[in-house]
Formats: sequence, structure tokens, C-alpha cells
Amino acid sequence: MSVNVEEIMQQIRAEILAQRQSQLGGDAPQPRLRGNQLAPEFYEHLYQATMLYDQMQVTLHVQKSAVPIFGPLINRLRTAVHMLVIFYVQQLAAKQMAFSKQMLAALNSLSNEMEELLEEKQTPPSD
Repeated sequence: MSVNVEEIMQQIRAEILAQRQSQLGGDAPQPRLRGNQLAPEFYEHLYQATMLYDQMQVTLHVQKSAVPIFGPLINRLRTAVHMLVIFYVQQLAAKQMAFSKQMLAALNSLSNEMEELLEEKQTPPSD
């Protein structure tokens, strides 16, 4: 009895994507997980990109000042500046996520179209 590891991985990926889709309210791109015409690595890259496209979080990380008297003031100033920077970085990250989502949708459409065209090309015409 032989085990098809690729088939098992496809099932796991499909389940993970279904869970993610339900968590995001159906807003996540849905990549094609396999095809007969394009390399399996292509679909693996699509899957990985789908899992990562919206993973851009910036956290607040401010080192405490060791200055005895002015330390708390310096800490508040650093925190305020860092929060301002995070605000603008988050704005840029939101635009990047929207762009990435559109690119994934385009790649998914392109891969579906290519699979269909290549399958049609291999199918002999019926006369």
C-alpha cells in the first residue's frame, strides 16, 4: 500500500484554507491547490502567498531609558514617537495587503486560465 504524500498535503491545505476563509468571513483569496499542467511548486507558492499576504503587524517596542531623573519623560516621548511611526507604517501595510490580495487574485485567475488552455490544447479535437 503506497501513501500519496502530495494528496494528503493537498487535503490538509484545503482544510487550512477553509478554516482561514471562515475566520476572515470569505474575504481571503482562494488559490487553486493543484493542477495537471503547471508545476506543483507553482501551486505551493500560491498557497504560501495566500497564507502570508495579510501578516503585517507592527508592534510597539520601546527600550526604557536608564536616565535617573528624565527617564520617565524620555520613555513617554519615545513611546509617542514610536506610536506615530507605527500609525504610518500600518497605513502603508494596509495598502500593501490590499495590493497583495489583488495580485493573488490575478495569479489565481491566470493559473486557472492557463490550466484550462493547456488542457484544451492536449485534448484531441473530436470530428
